[in-house]
Amino acid sequence: MELAVILLLLAVFLIFFKLFAVLLKAGFYVLSIPFQLVGALLAMVFVLLLVPFAVVGGLLTAIFAPVLVLGPLLPFLLVLLGLYLIVKK
Repeated sequence: MELAVILLLLAVFLIFFKLFAVLLKAGFYVLSIPFQLVGALLAMVFVLLLVPFAVVGGLLTAIFAPVLVLGPLLPFLLVLLGLYLIVKK
């Protein structure tokens, strides 16, 4: 008789803890919904604002890369431009 009561108590505790685990998991999911919404909004801001800025920056870099390569030659180019203007005058 005692063995049946002990097994019944174990079964009740097992069912209770399984139910408690399911409720706890559901509660954590419900609590995480606002954080998921904030994460979705931040991802949307990242995609809609920062990615176009990166694309524009990449395009500007591709356009002005030849000018940046000529940067170290700038003093020589200015001297040649000055000589050209003196000779032209």
